[in-house]
Amino acid sequence: MKEISGADAVVHLLESYGVDYIFGYPGGANLPLYDSLYLSKKITHILSRHEQGAGLMANGYGRVSNKPGICLVTSGPGVTNLVTALADAYLDSVPMVAISGQIARNFIGTDAFQEVDSLNLTLSITKHNELVYSPEDLIPALHAAFHIANTGRKGPVLIDIPRDVQDLKFPHDLHKKRELLGYQPATTAHIGQIKRVMKALSKAERPVLLVGGGVAIANAQKELWQFAHQTKTPVVRTLMGKATFPEADQLFIGMVGTHGNVEGNKAIAKADLVIAVGTRLGDRTTLFRKDKFFEHAKLIHLDIDPAEVSKNAPAAIPVVGDAKETLQLLLENLSPKDFAKREAWVEKKNTANVLWKGDFGDTIGAIFYELSKVDEKLHITTDVGRHQMWATHYCSNPLHWPILTSGGLGTMGFGLPAAIGAWFADPKKKVINITGDGSFFMNIQELIVAVEHSIPLVVLIVNDQRLGMIRELQEAKYGSRYIAHEFPKTDFVAVAEAFGAKGYHLTSLQQIQPTLKKAMNLGKPAVIELDLSAIARSQGHEISVKAG
Repeated sequence: MKEISGADAVVHLLESYGVDYIFGYPGGANLPLYDSLYLSKKITHILSRHEQGAGLMANGYGRVSNKPGICLVTSGPGVTNLVTALADAYLDSVPMVAISGQIARNFIGTDAFQEVDSLNLTLSITKHNELVYSPEDLIPALHAAFHIANTGRKGPVLIDIPRDVQDLKFPHDLHKKRELLGYQPATTAHIGQIKRVMKALSKAERPVLLVGGGVAIANAQKELWQFAHQTKTPVVRTLMGKATFPEADQLFIGMVGTHGNVEGNKAIAKADLVIAVGTRLGDRTTLFRKDKFFEHAKLIHLDIDPAEVSKNAPAAIPVVGDAKETLQLLLENLSPKDFAKREAWVEKKNTANVLWKGDFGDTIGAIFYELSKVDEKLHITTDVGRHQMWATHYCSNPLHWPILTSGGLGTMGFGLPAAIGAWFADPKKKVINITGDGSFFMNIQELIVAVEHSIPLVVLIVNDQRLGMIRELQEAKYGSRYIAHEFPKTDFVAVAEAFGAKGYHLTSLQQIQPTLKKAMNLGKPAVIELDLSAIARSQGHEISVKAG
C-alpha cells in the first residue's frame, strides 16, 4: 500500500464522501491540510473571515443539505473562535464535521504557541470529539465522525489532528473503519410503547400534538399531517417547529412558549394529553415552568435522543425513536373507529391578519407580510432578538419555509454566515437574512464572502437602533432602568457599498416590494435597512428610538 501524508489521506477521504465545499480559515497548525486541498479537483474551499463564520456557514449548509457541513480551523484561537458554532449545531441537532489542526504531538501539554486543549474545550458541545494521536487512527476517526454526525440525533463532531500527523507519510487504508460498540442509536420505537400511546390517545378528550424541529429533521411532515387528521388532534409547535405543519390548516393552533401566541399556550393548559414529537421541551417552550407546564395533562414524549426524554418534563409514556418511523408505526396501529366520532376540541381563532401592536404600532406585522408576498422559493435565515420572533409569527409563505434560525443557543450573528452556507447547499434558491442592527454587527465581516462569490443574498436589517429584546426585558423586569442597549445611527448603505454590496434605506411600507424585487435580481448581495421609526411614522405612529 502506497504511503501518503495524513493531510492527503484526509482530503482523499473527504472526496470519497462527496464533500463539495469546506468552509475554513488557515493557520500554522492546519497548513498541511490546505496544501493538500490545493491539489483537489473536487472540493472548493470557501474562505470565511472569522472561524465562527466558517462554523456557521457549515451549520447553514448542514441544515439545508441534511448532510454534514465541513469546516476547517487551526489550533488555539481557531478552535476557541469555532466554539459558538459547534454549540449552536449541538443544541439544534445540525450535522457538522469540524476538523481542527493541532500543534505537533511532542509539544502538546507544554502551553506551546496557539495550543488549547481542544478536546476538553469542546467535550460538552459535540456529539463526539477526538484527538488523532496515531496516524493509523486518522482514517477510522474520520469515518466515525461522518457516521456519528449524521445518524441518530444529528450533531457536530470535532476531529483534532496534530500538525506532524498531517505531515507524516503512512500507508493509510481509506476503507478502514472501527466498530462503534458504544454508539447504537435507536430509530425504531418499541411496539409496546406504540400501543400505549394509541390507547391513551383513544381515551383522551382534549389531546394536543406539540411538535418541534425534530419532525422537520426527520422529514416527517407528511406522517404528522396524516396522524393529526386521522385522530383529529390539534397541533401546536415550538419555535423550531415551524414548517412541520401547515399553519393555514384547521387543526393548527399556534406556537407555544414565552414568545408563542395565546391560543397555543391555552391549548396546552387545557389539554388532558400532550404528545410531544421531536422537541427537547426547552425552558422557553415550557414558559420556564417545566414542573407545571403539563400539570393538567399526561405527557407522551417522542424523541430520537433518549437523553432528552423526560429530561425537562416527566413523561408518562416515553417513546424513543425516529419521528418519521414512529409516526408511521402509530398510523399502522391506528384504529379509525376509535376516532370516528371525535371532534377537534379547540376552536381555532383566525389570527391570519391580526397585527401585533407594540412600540412600533402595527408596522412589524405589515413589514413581514410584505416579505411573505414574494412568490418564489427562498431560504430565509434569522438572527436572534425580536426580529427572530416576528419572523416566526409573520413569515407566512410556505415557499419560504423552513426558516433557518438559532433556537437552542440563540446566537446573534448566526444569520449571515448561515445564509451563505445555505446557498452553497442549494444555489437554486435565493437567500434572505432577516437580522437586527445588533445581530448584523456580530458577523458583518462575512458579507465580503457573499460579495466574493456573487451570492444572491439580501440582508434585511430590521433597525430599531437598539437591542430591542434587552430593552423589553429591562422595561418588564427592571423598572425601565435602561442601560447598554442603544446604538448610534449607522449608515448601512455606506457600509454595504464599502463591502461591494448594494445598499438601500427604506422609510415606508410601499418601498419594500419594489426594493426587494430589485435587490433579489442584482446578481450580488444587497443590504436593505428597514428604518422602523421612519416606517412607523409614515403610517401615522409617533415613534422615538430613544428609551425612557
